[in-house]
Formats: sequence, structure tokens, C-alpha cells
Amino acid sequence: MKRCFILVLSLLFATACERNSYSLYSRRYHVSFTCDMAVSPYNQLSTPGRFLSIRKIRTDKECKLHIVDTDSAKFDLELDARQDALFDLGLGGLIMGKPLFNNDGNSVWAYDLGCPECERSDARLSFDQQGNASCAKCGGKWALNTDGVSTNGKNRPLFRYPVVNNNGVLTVAN
Repeated sequence: MKRCFILVLSLLFATACERNSYSLYSRRYHVSFTCDMAVSPYNQLSTPGRFLSIRKIRTDKECKLHIVDTDSAKFDLELDARQDALFDLGLGGLIMGKPLFNNDGNSVWAYDLGCPECERSDARLSFDQQGNASCAKCGGKWALNTDGVSTNGKNRPLFRYPVVNNNGVLTVAN
């Protein structure tokens, strides 16, 4: 009986299928953010190849969104208490943009600003005008224009989040 049990158990282990856990969109960190593409600086998201980094900065007196565009121009937008409570920006913030090589021409993509290799909120990515993101801490490099895939052999792609465009109002949520 014991041999039969061991045999059945080993057959189950041998024939068990590995479940593919890859998904295009990440659920690892909670994201909830909305913006209007008609308002600056979000209007840059209508131009292919343009990306914005968006993160919250809190001080004792205020909370604001700190936004940096592809040209390194910086924008600070104050958040009221309701917006502060509603906006959740993942691990390190968001990178949002319209990729150059997008099939449908209308989609805005959103990635986590936190490095997927370091997986720390203070390990934020920087990006250049060609749509290449990099992490100063681990040296990882990713292509924002092609699904956030690694360009130097790192294992993980960027954490990507779904974006819904409702007449120019973008919602990033998972």
C-alpha cells in the first residue's frame, strides 16, 4: 500500500504541468491613477515617443505629484487630500507614454517607475529621449517602446499596468 501511494504521488509530480504565471499586466503593486490628456503636462502623452515619470512627494505640509518629461522638464502639481488618498502609484511611481512602435497608434502605456530587478521604491528608473529606461543601482536597461523588455539580459520586464483611454481621460488601474 505504501509503495502504491509513493508511486501515485511520484506520477502526479512527474506529470504536473508548470503553470505559466506570465501576464502582460502586473498585479504585484496596486495602481490607481487618472489624468486628462488635454491638460499640461499630460498632453505630451498624445505624442509618440514621449514619456512622463509620475511620482508622489510628501512633505509635512503638502503632497504633490512630481512629473518629469522626456526632455527632463519638471512639473509639480499639488494634490488635495482626496487625490492623495485615491492615487496609488505602484512601487516607485509611474512611467506613462505613447510608444513609437505601437500597433494601434492610440494606446498609452504605463510602467512602474521602480526597478523590477532591485524591487525597491527608492530604486527608480530614469529614461532618455529614445525610450530607454535604466536603473543606476543595478545597471538594468529596458525598452519603453517595446513592452518594457530588458535590453541587457536582465530576467524581468518592467512592471506594466493597464491603461484605459476614455475620450482623453486616462485611467491606470489594476
